[in-house]
Amino acid sequence: MKRANNDQTMEDTRTPPLAPEPDEPPASELPLPASSGHKIPVSVVDRRRVGQAEGAEASEPDTKPLYVQQLEERVRRVEAAYKHQVAELQEETRKSRERLLQDLEKRFAEKERALLLEVLGLLDDVGRACALSTAVPQVAEGLELIASRAGQFLKSHGCRLLDPSGQPFDPSTMEAVGLLDGPEGQVVGVLQPGYFLGEVLLRPARVMVGRGAPAPPPPGSAQP
Repeated sequence: MKRANNDQTMEDTRTPPLAPEPDEPPASELPLPASSGHKIPVSVVDRRRVGQAEGAEASEPDTKPLYVQQLEERVRRVEAAYKHQVAELQEETRKSRERLLQDLEKRFAEKERALLLEVLGLLDDVGRACALSTAVPQVAEGLELIASRAGQFLKSHGCRLLDPSGQPFDPSTMEAVGLLDGPEGQVVGVLQPGYFLGEVLLRPARVMVGRGAPAPPPPGSAQP
């Protein structure tokens, strides 16, 4: 009996449970004030633009899945690598075209040079034949006509004659064949004229160079 009373006393001393608070109705169910003819101002805050400068365009959040974003990034990398490779191929093609044109120009210049040298050899032969055919005027006239046509052909291809008669010997444009009495170091005879192709030497001139006047005999020596 005494224990029962103690249990009842302990239950009475416990804190009674709090009554449940009534649920607060949502804002849409709150009673509106009586209409008084005035509109209630409502302010709306766009939280997407918080921290952005005024006037800046609002950026929409990227709602794409992660794997889609990764695929797009891979596509961008592949496109960048493709554009880089295309640019390299175009540059290599341009350089190859330039090398090909330079090689063709070099080969053409070599072929032209060889052809002009052949014409020069023919012109030399015609000149020697003219010197030997003076006794037959008709033959000499025909040979001179051939020589004139050959000279016109050489001129049309940019060749110009090099005749160094009476000039100082120049080893860069002349080839000394022998020595003769005459002014020392000067050209006293031209065996074969030279030619320039533009500003480049096509064929050096073959010349005879003066070795100077002979020394006078000593006094009292017998004259030959």
